[in-house]
Amino acid sequence: MSNKSYKTKSRDEFTKERTIKKSRKIHECCHCHKSIPTKTSYVRTVGVAESNRHYGNDFFSNAWHAECLEDYQGYCRDRLRRQG
Repeated sequence: MSNKSYKTKSRDEFTKERTIKKSRKIHECCHCHKSIPTKTSYVRTVGVAESNRHYGNDFFSNAWHAECLEDYQGYCRDRLRRQG
């Protein structure tokens, strides 16, 4: 088991993805809102995002079906392409 540490300044945004081989409990996919059953694979994204509610940033941790994350990333790439 590796002990990775990601250093970031609190004012900077970042995100990391990690594939979980087997879930230990039921999770909900943040994209489709369907359940992710126990003992199935899923992707966990964690990071810090800018917050408008207060000075500083918000930590987030989301569970995704692998297909839902790919679909969302494709949507984001398409939106960025259209913006130029």
